[in-house]
Amino acid sequence: MQDRQEERGQADRELFERVVRHVGEFVEADVSYLTPDSHLASSIEGMSSLKMIEMLLYMEDCFGLDFDEGVVDKFEKVQDMVDYIRELQEIRK
Repeated sequence: MQDRQEERGQADRELFERVVRHVGEFVEADVSYLTPDSHLASSIEGMSSLKMIEMLLYMEDCFGLDFDEGVVDKFEKVQDMVDYIRELQEIRK
């Protein structure tokens, strides 16, 4: 049980790091300061609602997933996006 929790924690950290890397690629800036609790709209310079939609389309391509149309309103923090991507990946398994 302990090993499984450790694996999950490691997988979550890796997914978070991958999401942050892709966010940085999209905004063409260093966003290594982001934490799971960082607010997407206010923590990333120049992030408008249109940019947020464009970033989600970019994330779909990066992760090979299809996001629901209304999901953009659910992403307040970076962790919200990480959780959603993890859920979609688990459904695909």
